[in-house]
Amino acid sequence: MAQNSDSYAALDLGSNSFHLLIASFSDNKIRVIDRHKDMVRLAAGLDDDGRLSDEAQDRALDSLAKMADRLRGVPRRQIRVVGTNTLRAASNAVEFMAKAEAVLGLPINIISGTEEARLVYLGVANDFAPEQKHRLVIDIGGGSTELVVGNNTPRQLESLPMGCVSFSMRYFKNGDINEKSFKKAVNAARQMISPYVEPFRGHWQEAVGSSGTIRSIGKILAEQELSEAGYISADGLEKLKNQVLNAANSRDLNIKGLSEDRRDVFVGGFAVLYALFEELGMDGLHVSAYAIREGIVHDLAGRLHHRDKREDTIKQLISQYSIDEAQGNRIAELCARWLPAVADHITTPDTEAGPLLRWAAQLHELGLAIAHGSYHKHGAYILGNADMPGFSRQEQARLSFLVANHRRKPKPVGNPSYGVTADWPLVCVLRLACIFYRRRQAKQLPANITLSSKDANKLCVNIPEDWLLANPLIAADLEDEAELLNKSLDIKLSIQQNHSEQS
Repeated sequence: MAQNSDSYAALDLGSNSFHLLIASFSDNKIRVIDRHKDMVRLAAGLDDDGRLSDEAQDRALDSLAKMADRLRGVPRRQIRVVGTNTLRAASNAVEFMAKAEAVLGLPINIISGTEEARLVYLGVANDFAPEQKHRLVIDIGGGSTELVVGNNTPRQLESLPMGCVSFSMRYFKNGDINEKSFKKAVNAARQMISPYVEPFRGHWQEAVGSSGTIRSIGKILAEQELSEAGYISADGLEKLKNQVLNAANSRDLNIKGLSEDRRDVFVGGFAVLYALFEELGMDGLHVSAYAIREGIVHDLAGRLHHRDKREDTIKQLISQYSIDEAQGNRIAELCARWLPAVADHITTPDTEAGPLLRWAAQLHELGLAIAHGSYHKHGAYILGNADMPGFSRQEQARLSFLVANHRRKPKPVGNPSYGVTADWPLVCVLRLACIFYRRRQAKQLPANITLSSKDANKLCVNIPEDWLLANPLIAADLEDEAELLNKSLDIKLSIQQNHSEQS
């Protein structure tokens, strides 16, 4: 199949549904080429131990096989696959992802709740004309609900562990519906929402909702003429509540406008939205046709056209933690110069290795803001656990691993996060670059100091003899590094002195 270089694709592996969007841009607006949705109910496959059942995995893999076929016409670098709440929570997520990635032939990016909220906001913001109006955006998914306040850009983001699938399973077992269980679900949701009422109060003028639950409720109210089209009113929601409670079981939800595939998880999602209206004191909610998929497509297009949110995040961390930017950039430049020497031996995808190594160099001293002792560990902890807009969990894990191992004894990945494994040649490039700039000298390292690598376990630094004699501390550090790499990783680092003139 011929590939369309103007197309972008977002595949959202949600807790309730898998959604595929293939689109291009016209005048900075999305033009849809293809859409596909499968109601996979991934969250319904989680057992009490947090494991995804074989049945749920099979449903997901069958869906992904269809998605893979539709994605063949899109350039690989213009596709992003995102996993959300259920894949964040599943104890056997790594096992499932290995099978899923084999079916798709693409990596799956697990994102945090706040990153999910950011992408939702980005999608919804592009569904409305740019205004100075502050908006509250609500997205009720299968396993989580995202709340975001902002105007054009998000200002406050929260992700709460309540969704249409999880609440339907927890409070309406076997589909049974009664007033007591409904009140219990609403109260549980209100308890989760209550800590954010005051921080959000007064910061929004208009509420907008997205995704399946909200669109489904908006469609029902419009068809029954209980609210205007594209709007959910508090009064309309109250009248719909009476219809919901008239049913004894979700199978009996004979509500005009409710689709058959939404019936089993409708009451859980409805309880969450009802609680949001009550707790936030909302009069109404506009319904957006856009959601996280559109946000992913916009974000991906930005990455490929020099508007990468991750770069903004790195700059913000450098400023927030007062990192020596000049030193970070010096090391990053040397890493970029030496990366080609190990490119054939690294396991990190080619498109990711350069940016990750540069960001690790720029942030390697992040932990100094906490303490000088073990600062590499402090920095790694922050990078592994902070909310970092634009980054997936795997990208944060790789970045954390690089920073953790830029000095001292190399430590293997303890508990591999989402399948992330050690990439020692990449680590070695960062370690060596840090050694050569230990004096923080502003002068660029001579071009005739080079790095070569015959295989993943053999590195050679070529250095002019006179330069090495003039820098005895670096020479001593390189000897110590060679011994440490050999002992810890069985990597042979050799220092080749040549007789060229010093640059």
